[in-house]
Amino acid sequence: MRLASPASRDRIRFRIEPADLLSAIIAPIIALALRDPLLLDPGDFPAAFPAPYQYAVISAGCAIVMILAFRLSDRMGQFFSLRDAFALCGATACAVASSSAILLALTRFEGVPRSTPLIFGLVLVAGMIATRMTMRALHKDLSRKHELDSAEAEAELRRVIVVGVDRFASAAIKLTDYLRPRTTQIVAALDARPALLGRKIAGVSIVGDPSDIGAVIDEYAVHGVEVDEVWRAEDMTFLPADLLATVEAQCAARGVPIHCITEAWNFIAAPPAAAQELGAIETFETPAYFKAKPVIDICAASLLLVAAFPLAICVAYVVFIDVGAPILFWQQRIGKNGQKFLLYKFRTYRAPFDDKGRPAPEEQRLSRIGRIIRASRLDEIPQLYNVIAGQMSLIGPRPLLPQDQPEDPGPRLSVRPGVTGWAQINGGAIVTPEEKNALDLWYIKHAGPRLDLDIVIGTLLVALGGEKLNGRAVEHAIRWYRQEFAAHAASRRDAPCERETPRDRRRAVAERAERLPALDAVAMDYPYRAVEPS
Repeated sequence: MRLASPASRDRIRFRIEPADLLSAIIAPIIALALRDPLLLDPGDFPAAFPAPYQYAVISAGCAIVMILAFRLSDRMGQFFSLRDAFALCGATACAVASSSAILLALTRFEGVPRSTPLIFGLVLVAGMIATRMTMRALHKDLSRKHELDSAEAEAELRRVIVVGVDRFASAAIKLTDYLRPRTTQIVAALDARPALLGRKIAGVSIVGDPSDIGAVIDEYAVHGVEVDEVWRAEDMTFLPADLLATVEAQCAARGVPIHCITEAWNFIAAPPAAAQELGAIETFETPAYFKAKPVIDICAASLLLVAAFPLAICVAYVVFIDVGAPILFWQQRIGKNGQKFLLYKFRTYRAPFDDKGRPAPEEQRLSRIGRIIRASRLDEIPQLYNVIAGQMSLIGPRPLLPQDQPEDPGPRLSVRPGVTGWAQINGGAIVTPEEKNALDLWYIKHAGPRLDLDIVIGTLLVALGGEKLNGRAVEHAIRWYRQEFAAHAASRRDAPCERETPRDRRRAVAERAERLPALDAVAMDYPYRAVEPS
């Protein structure tokens, strides 16, 4: 998954390249000329504004708006790729559709042939693609000139043969060509598929079968080229174990080391800290109700998203006025089976850094409007997308950051996290982490349609009246947790449920409730965590 920029760095910049501006202006004129040159006859202009010229002005305006909206000029032309081409096509389609809708509403296309918008779209996208391809070609010419200037270092290059052809191998070959100063040269590629023999991958010839690796290395030596390393592709589908063993034996006999491409480029990541903290996630038996919940969640979330769309637009506008762009906050959380996903909310905190990189005072980041939005749970509306995407459930344990996971995260990570849950309606931020975990586990074991309906009603009451501690539900969940997980709790000498008495827990909850206004920053929707007041 691709991550967005941090809130402090994600500024809206309205920029448009001169070439894109020129394409947007002349594309409708060229389209009219291609359709019928007589359409460009000005007639009795300026006494009357001809319909074709009205279409040209409207189409150019819509094209400029879509270029800005899709931020096409943010993509650098020298790195133009297929992904960028899809963005160009999307912006062009929106420009054609919007201009056609406006013209249809104003003039019913009088004086303009109906095929003109299609021609306009083709001319516009062709012009923008041609501009970017030209920029990319010019950039390649400069790179080749630089390569010729450094030709004296050619003899010092590390010579490599690639075994196995896939997209990653193609990208690795291109990376070696783009590296400055250049240190590596891919001299040949081998692949077991006969249909690929004699073809090229990123300009490198596929000269034989992987079983011929020894003969290929020896023949290059006859030509005066010593092969220093062999890289094998990551996709083992085209390199069976017996064939790989043959390749490794022939390389070992000639003293040529063999590595996978990820090792050669040091792309192998260290085990993430989150995985080390979570450890092995054990299976946890859940009620059969959770098998039907995904279908219920997707249907209900889709209906809620349609119903809440006008409200979401209003909240988005208020957020934009209050804290500025971007209006959405994202944060990586831990979901079912330890899978990471991006949780979305409406931003309620101002960015932690200003335009000059200076930290903003923590007490000024949450405004009065943001506090109201958070208290009413309206900032959670974007999480309906997470539900529809299958990453979350409408009801379940809230997703936590890796450092906030309990010591045994397996039970709570056995189900999809929820937008709201049993812990949220029985205390929310007031209960301690241990009590919240007990409430979540109690819900997982007792989940059902009736309990989910109670949680929905309780969530509405919390949104209207604020969080309140339900001591009875908390005590019941704690007792159940101690009984259900007795063996596990007994093995933890510092388990809070074993160490604390009900009176101690009530006193801790009361103290936490008194400090609740000062602890708002602890639950803030930004990855920079505030220090809890002592």
